[in-house]
Amino acid sequence: MLFCKPPEAAAEDLPGLSDLVPIINDQSQYINHLEAEVKFCKEELYGMRERVREVVLENEDLHQKLKFLAAEHTLREQTLLDASVRFYFCCCFNQENFFLPSFLKEKLKLLYQEKCLSIAEIFFLFLSRKDLSESQKTCEDLEGRLKHQKSLVSATHSSRVGGLCLKCAQHEAVLAQTHSNVHVQIIERVTKERDDLMDALVSVRRNMKEMQQRESNAYEQVKQAVQMAEEANLEKTKALVQCEQLKSEMERQKNRLEKELAAQLNKRTDEKEALREEMKKEREDLAAMVTAMSENVAMLEAQVERITREKNSLANQLEESQHQLASHETEMNKVCGEMRYQLNQTKMKKDEAEKELREYRTKTIRELEIKDQKIEKLGLELNGNKQRLEQAQQDVAEAREECLKLTELLSKSEHQLHLTRLEKESIQHSISNEAKAQALQAQQREQELTQKMQQMEAQHEKTVNELDSLLTSQNTFITKLKEECFLLARKLEQISEKYRSEVNQLSQEKEYLHGRLEKMQKRNDELDQQCIQHGRMHERMKSSLPKNLSLVHMCVGCFGCSLL
Repeated sequence: MLFCKPPEAAAEDLPGLSDLVPIINDQSQYINHLEAEVKFCKEELYGMRERVREVVLENEDLHQKLKFLAAEHTLREQTLLDASVRFYFCCCFNQENFFLPSFLKEKLKLLYQEKCLSIAEIFFLFLSRKDLSESQKTCEDLEGRLKHQKSLVSATHSSRVGGLCLKCAQHEAVLAQTHSNVHVQIIERVTKERDDLMDALVSVRRNMKEMQQRESNAYEQVKQAVQMAEEANLEKTKALVQCEQLKSEMERQKNRLEKELAAQLNKRTDEKEALREEMKKEREDLAAMVTAMSENVAMLEAQVERITREKNSLANQLEESQHQLASHETEMNKVCGEMRYQLNQTKMKKDEAEKELREYRTKTIRELEIKDQKIEKLGLELNGNKQRLEQAQQDVAEAREECLKLTELLSKSEHQLHLTRLEKESIQHSISNEAKAQALQAQQREQELTQKMQQMEAQHEKTVNELDSLLTSQNTFITKLKEECFLLARKLEQISEKYRSEVNQLSQEKEYLHGRLEKMQKRNDELDQQCIQHGRMHERMKSSLPKNLSLVHMCVGCFGCSLL
């Protein structure tokens, strides 16, 4: 949070001119950062909405799947319900004093009729199976007769061919010649009977196959009819239960609405009477108010005319003040531009003066260093002269003869020393004069710079005051933006909490539905396994059918052979 400081503290803690530009740049960057955060929050909100939509669509799909599975589950459980209803019906009829509601009686009658139809279809199937078994028995009898006839024919032939005496053989030959036509007729008749029996066998087999096909078709039709009847029973029972529930609810609602209507009619009559009395009172009050209002209207019209005149004058004053404000704003913009230009120029001049000061300081430091080097050189020369004097004194002690020469040399050296001292004093005097002149010049320049700095500080104070006003306005704007951002953040948090709670609820529902789905899938797998087992049993029965048919054919063949 940014807090606006009081004017005294702001005057005490005013930032420098060089510090104001980065502050303004940082404020613009901060505003851009806040705008970017707002955009990011909006994008996150949009993403959350899309995620919630996806979760809702997934839950709707799961809900539809669950509906489908629940319908299947109810269809499977309805068979158990039918069995329970039958048991209840039987128990109730076995008792002496029983009571059943009308809807249950109707439902049980419908169920009984449908079950009777299914039993009739099963009875017809049983009759068709009976006819099949009878035809199979007739076929077996015919085959037995055929076999018996064949065995008789073979026995007659064998008896005739067996060993006989000559008289018997001659007698039989005579009889054979006389009765040959009779035997031929018997053989032809037997062959015809055999052919007829074979044709009858073929037709019976065809009829057997057709009857088996009809039986299988009838079995499938009965199966489908039973399934359809069970489904219809389920739907009927559900519809009947729902209709009865709706009837009871409608009766309850009808009674409740009639009671509410009566209560509301009584209330309305009471309210109408109260309203009539209130309307009478209001009419009287309104008549009095109209008279008072007519008087007030006249007064208000006079006031309106006066106010319109004042309004026109104020509008003219407003226009003039707006024109003055516009001109003042243009002048302020011009002054601000000039002040900025002067600030830039003063900055340039200040930089140039600082550069001149630095150059002058470096020059003076270099000159002082050069003069120090000269003084050091003169000191070294003096030290050398002293050493020479010492050597001369030693030479005087050693050689008195050269004393005169040395005295002359000493006088010369003293003269030179005096000259060097004078030169040294003159150099020091000139250096001190130059330093004083440079110090005076530096003081003058410092005074000029101080004057310029004072002028710059005055201009700086003006610009600082203007910038303070700008800063205060910007701070107020930033505080408003921050408040809006905090409000948006709170709204975002509330919305995100709502969405999180909704998402948690949806996830819990999803887990619950997922568990239900898994249970239903397990139940479906178990039923699939049961169907597979039933299919295997059906295949085994189909595989056993041709064996049974082959046995039947064998029996029929044996019967035909026995008949022959």
